[in-house]
Amino acid sequence: MRKLIYIFIITNLIFLSSCKNKRTEECGDGFVNNFIAPKSCITYAQEMYIPEEYFFFKSIDYAKLVTTLQEKTMRGEITAYLPFSDIVCNKEDIQTKFKDEFSLNEQKSLLFEEEWAFDSAQFIMKKKVTSYSLIREYTRKDEYRGELSTKSIVARYEFKDTSTSKTKKPKLTLLAKDVSYEVSLVNNENPEFLENIQVNQVVKTIIEKAISGTVPCYSFNFRDSLQPRSHNEVLKSLGKETNCYTTVNEETGELDSTCVDKDIDFKEIQGLAFIEDWYLNNATMEIVKEVKGIAPIRQFYHTTDDNTQSELIKTIPFVMYLKNHDKGK
Repeated sequence: MRKLIYIFIITNLIFLSSCKNKRTEECGDGFVNNFIAPKSCITYAQEMYIPEEYFFFKSIDYAKLVTTLQEKTMRGEITAYLPFSDIVCNKEDIQTKFKDEFSLNEQKSLLFEEEWAFDSAQFIMKKKVTSYSLIREYTRKDEYRGELSTKSIVARYEFKDTSTSKTKKPKLTLLAKDVSYEVSLVNNENPEFLENIQVNQVVKTIIEKAISGTVPCYSFNFRDSLQPRSHNEVLKSLGKETNCYTTVNEETGELDSTCVDKDIDFKEIQGLAFIEDWYLNNATMEIVKEVKGIAPIRQFYHTTDDNTQSELIKTIPFVMYLKNHDKGK
């Protein structure tokens, strides 16, 4: 039995060692992916039009991108696939999806499939867009329930086997600088979107880097002026605080003070916000993302001073710029 245990331990050590080497080989330049898997894959939908109240987010000229996709797909210059499949859209599919049923006003979102890699030591993050899909939002009539708001995928575009990067500038056009948006790390409707990424490890890695004090943190909402956040402000914005209460001692009539320490609750970090420069390969319509900044999104319940009710608060406590984009450059 003891011999079997030794064999098991040795086998696991060899496996972990090979995984570590594989992580380094995958990204090159001594890059070690702290998100555990060599390629941490995530799927998420992104609204491409920003409401005015979310002034701190920024998008691209999405109507222009969709129009170009439509034209190139109709001409057969790029390959469109059916949703969540490797089946190529035939001429009838393209006629239906991109002409008969197509409305530019109904194209509002993209569904991204990406590979994420984050090296906390170098403080660099890389994203590879392996595919994206057009999401159509429209109203349809139901015989029993009347008008229903509906979302459906028009077509998917795949870039899994390409190696386009920002360094290949002749092929790329800048879509927009400082594109900023939110990615939720909670998805109850489509839990399979997150099944290939270790959410707890992702949150732990980002937050530990922030509270280490080795990376400057700035206000996300007013990042143009680079308003710094002190170490104490960072801790407080993540929920670390001490609350003291005063009560009357019934026996002595004197005031007693009780202080309760509240630590950071990693479960309150339910998403990440990114600041990126987006580029486009005009030949293939591949989107290339260069990650510049990363920020946690915290959701928590706040109790009013009179303890009468609690309200759900959602904040972006701060943003950290990656080492190769210090101060957002």
